[in-house]
Amino acid sequence: MLGMSGCLIQNLSPETRLRDSVIELNEGVRWGRMDVATGHVSPVFQNQFRLTHMRWGRDIQIADSEILAVNAHTEEDGSGAVSRVAIRWYHHETMVIAQTIVRQAWQKHKQTFLLTNESVESGHPGLLAISEVQQPAEGPVESEEYEDFDDAQWSSTE
Repeated sequence: MLGMSGCLIQNLSPETRLRDSVIELNEGVRWGRMDVATGHVSPVFQNQFRLTHMRWGRDIQIADSEILAVNAHTEEDGSGAVSRVAIRWYHHETMVIAQTIVRQAWQKHKQTFLLTNESVESGHPGLLAISEVQQPAEGPVESEEYEDFDDAQWSSTE
């Protein structure tokens, strides 16, 4: 039976594998299943991913998420992809709903796709912000820098 599942995976198109990776990662973080989600994250990006999602499920609750677009073949060799996800969320202290559109970059890896970067495309920047407490002592986190925000920004629902 195990051999048959390997054949099924090999017969899936790259677009289907990409779509499945995008869905599984975003459903994982939506429901607090970081073990499932990090399985779809590039090893190089995993530390950054954990830092930007550390408050999810504790300080931040995801109300709803919707995959807006999945675009494969963003690089000449067809190995890159981009997805856009709308996330409605709230901070437990304020209970004010905010929305953030997140742009996710993906790279083909063996028979699947792995997340290599995330950034806020529009909306409230606090969703992926890293608090000073979470910053590594040796300096800024690799990849993009996310600006801190103060609690006064929670009154905005961009």
